Amino acid sequence: MPDPDPDAHSEPDSHSTPDSDPTPDSRSTPDSRSTPDAGSGPDAQPDGLLGRLLRVPGRTMLLIGVGVLLAVLFATRSCQGVEISEEQAVDTARAALDAHPGAFIPEQTEAQVLRQGFPPESMWVVVFTVREPDGGPEDFLHHAAVWVHAGSGELVKIDVDDPDGG
Repeated sequence: MPDPDPDAHSEPDSHSTPDSDPTPDSRSTPDSRSTPDAGSGPDAQPDGLLGRLLRVPGRTMLLIGVGVLLAVLFATRSCQGVEISEEQAVDTARAALDAHPGAFIPEQTEAQVLRQGFPPESMWVVVFTVREPDGGPEDFLHHAAVWVHAGSGELVKIDVDDPDGG
């Protein structure tokens, strides 16, 4: 006898459970995705930060790499090189000024760490001055700049201006 309803066999059995159903349910939870795993397939890439970085084009990846490298080098080099204190640098500079033929007794002393040269090295620059009484803020009777290596404390350079402006 022919079957009265030919579509009756195509519907799932009422006794089947949701786990045995081979088709994904539209009301499934977010954990039951139908996407392939990150590790399956020849072109699959891991999820997360590493996966996003691996999908970045070559030139952009190169620029990101160079930027990170420069940031690391700058961060590590900027903290190096200052081994002596400001007081030690001023004492060394004062002794060098006293030994110089154009020595004078300074009224004002300023010291600052600068990075000089290539590759840059930390230097204390100590400036001794005697201001011109009738001059402006840039007018000095005497001016001396002394460079002291911030790592070793060695005298690097001394420049003493002559009182006649030379």
